[in-house]
Amino acid sequence: MEAWARWCHRHKPVVLVLGLPGRLGRRLHHPAVEAPEAARPTRAEPPEEESVSGATVVYGFVRTQEGAPVADAVLTLVSPGGEQLDRVATLADGSYILSAPAGGSYLLGAVSREYEPWTRHIMVGGEPLVHDLTLSPSEAASPSRPA
Repeated sequence: MEAWARWCHRHKPVVLVLGLPGRLGRRLHHPAVEAPEAARPTRAEPPEEESVSGATVVYGFVRTQEGAPVADAVLTLVSPGGEQLDRVATLADGSYILSAPAGGSYLLGAVSREYEPWTRHIMVGGEPLVHDLTLSPSEAASPSRPA
């Protein structure tokens, strides 16, 4: 898992961030979709995405208390000022990856129809942050409670 985090940090995985000003609102390049080396223009300065200072990612898995993956949970990263920075849905294996513009304190929230809402304050440094979370069943979805 640590090797994957280092790879993500070096290669800046594809992250589509909607509604953010400036460079943060654009799609970052992914190595699998970039032009081959021969087709790339040669320039003396580094590529634009590599000059983004402090940008990093928060990633991990969303699981149930029994350890099963939670697919289609929606995770949101919020700034201390209340601005939504990134929002994604988990994949079938429960994995997610969120883009953080810089290190600092953020609020991470997760919601799913079958589970209780989950929120925590997290501290992001200059390196990718692995943050796995466990969701509890919603009382409304509980078989012991009549609908």
